[in-house]
Amino acid sequence: MTNRAHHWKRRALFAMLLVLPGLSGCTSGMSALGEPPAASDVDVDPWPRQLASGDDTFSLFQPQYESWDQGRLSGRAAVAVENRVSPQPKYGVIWFAARTEVDKEARMVMLEDVTVSKVDFPSTPDGGAAYLAALRQILSGQPLTIALDRLQAELEVERVEDPSRIVQVKNDPPRIIVSQGPALLVRIDGQPVLREVAGTGLLRVINTRVLLLLDRSAGRYYFWLMNRWLAAPELDGPWAVLGNPPAPLETAKQAAVQSGQVDLLDTPAPELTQLLQTGAIPAIHVSTVPAELIVLRGQPALAPIAATDILQVTNTDDDLFLYTPQQEYYVLLSGRWFRAASLQGPWEYVASGLPGDFARIPESHPKGAVLASVPGTPQARQAVIANDIPQTATISRSGAELAVHYDGPPQLEPIEGTPLQYVVNASFPVIRVDPTSYYALQNGVWFAASSLNGSWAVATSVPPVIYTIPASSPLHYVTYAYVYGSTPNVVYTGYTPGYLGTVVAPGPIVVYGTGYVYPGWAGTFWYPWPVTWGWGPFDLGFGVDVFTGFAFGFAVGPYWGWHHGWGWHGGCCWGWHHGISHVNVYHHWGEHVHITGNHFIHHGDIRAGHFSGGSVYAGRDGRVYRRDGQGHWQEHTSGGGWAGLRGPSAEHDQWHQARAMGGQRLGNFNRGFGAHGFGEGSRGGGFAGGFHGGGAFHGGGGHGGGGHR
Repeated sequence: MTNRAHHWKRRALFAMLLVLPGLSGCTSGMSALGEPPAASDVDVDPWPRQLASGDDTFSLFQPQYESWDQGRLSGRAAVAVENRVSPQPKYGVIWFAARTEVDKEARMVMLEDVTVSKVDFPSTPDGGAAYLAALRQILSGQPLTIALDRLQAELEVERVEDPSRIVQVKNDPPRIIVSQGPALLVRIDGQPVLREVAGTGLLRVINTRVLLLLDRSAGRYYFWLMNRWLAAPELDGPWAVLGNPPAPLETAKQAAVQSGQVDLLDTPAPELTQLLQTGAIPAIHVSTVPAELIVLRGQPALAPIAATDILQVTNTDDDLFLYTPQQEYYVLLSGRWFRAASLQGPWEYVASGLPGDFARIPESHPKGAVLASVPGTPQARQAVIANDIPQTATISRSGAELAVHYDGPPQLEPIEGTPLQYVVNASFPVIRVDPTSYYALQNGVWFAASSLNGSWAVATSVPPVIYTIPASSPLHYVTYAYVYGSTPNVVYTGYTPGYLGTVVAPGPIVVYGTGYVYPGWAGTFWYPWPVTWGWGPFDLGFGVDVFTGFAFGFAVGPYWGWHHGWGWHGGCCWGWHHGISHVNVYHHWGEHVHITGNHFIHHGDIRAGHFSGGSVYAGRDGRVYRRDGQGHWQEHTSGGGWAGLRGPSAEHDQWHQARAMGGQRLGNFNRGFGAHGFGEGSRGGGFAGGFHGGGAFHGGGGHGGGGHR
């Protein structure tokens, strides 16, 4: 099955999730006192885990997060120890740190190089000193795995947002085009840049992904669309099917195909395929400025959303609403809300004062995914937390190689607000730190060289100054790719979703794109930069269509209306398990990368424990607590027994809430539901797995693609 087909299958599954009674409710958050749901048939992440050492058997309960930064996780965990001599378990707490490897596709985290700093077993004479030695020996050479859903749930409950991570994005409205019939948005990266097509007398517009030609002698533009040529006297149209295409058009098309620089739009969504097969064509909108297309099937069809004054526009795939008290339309684009008194505009960004009813949209509603883009909602916090979790990999220092392509002699320009410079005509980011220090980024991996044309090697560190690149620079997205450490053979690396275009804006809220317009390079080749409007991230798998020369980047393709497939332009790019934040660009490196998910097994003597209950917790005070089936909290005493908890239990309830929520999400994922909260199913509020008709990649991290191989 192709990547695209696989995504269609997953999207259909999520559509079922949204409409089947009861299923959508399964994905809502649990109450603080709620119990975990029934386990799935196959528990891929069982807790507690058993670790054997001599006559002792340790049951290690699910770890509890304390800090997670730069690939290092610190935490604590409750432990129960049993042996044949003393079958009554002894409870204690361990504190540990580990290097993490994260696989967002598998939704698993591997804890490697685990070090136990201390233990506390109050019911043993030595406080557990002997246990400390045994646990250090067991864990030092055996990784642990834990479901990412479990860790993320703890982060959501306990962690405070870091204001320094908020990006001051731009929110200027794009050109918003509303069509009440099938339509196609063709984006050109600025004013058309024309290059001759050898042997044809035609000029090709190179700074777009579609095949767009100009015959100056005839005063006509030509555009290839699903096995036919369209023609128009101007880019603005009117476009019509060309009955007898001149022979040079076919020559130009073959040249473009061989170059791998265009998308011929030969495989539109089924609904549009049917339209084109009748001989009709959609309305063609060509834009040289950032633009978005909203497509309705006729006049707006409105349906109320329960317990709100909001009417959903049901005959569109976009997140479009009418707020009745103001009689204004609201639309969600790239995670940002815009409003207008009519669909013809003018549209304005909703800087503040989004009506409170939007926060009351039921999570189970088909448009519940927009909650992730409503400031102050649990779903918005969930998105912010998820946006800080990295995808990691271990890169071979000897195997990973880099070849940098320049469109002519390298041209350096300053990066505003920094002492850095970058090469504007490179196929992916190349940064000059000083005369003998250059850094390049491709497919999530940093490389270093002593000159622009030098030998590039996998970087073992990245200068901190690179992480000061502001959002106003087209290279801002590189500040979300990291090097966590290295050995003589490998480098530990990772990137957070900001590398793929999603950033945390004031609110805090997750949005797609910085809102800045970064003009691309157009010389012999076109190297576009990341965008916010009109183009969105594609599937980002590898081997997709023909645009694999630079492997990973942002797709630059047209936007089709009337379907979920071509032309993402929606909300904040979140899908619990299949959104852009879970794409793994490291697959490009093949055998030269060790991706965490390749070996999620329980090693050695680590196996599932027999304690029923993951309801045992390690307190920050070093004491062990448990929650019984009636929701009552107990504390383990120094005498080896249990006593009722005295004092407040709010913090303990938070622990339980996080563990239950994580277990629920993991169960949903294992059962194939694959979505939660702000998951797939809404282009406006949530999904950015992609589905661009363009099928194009540009840049080994956002720049390049359409050009030199």
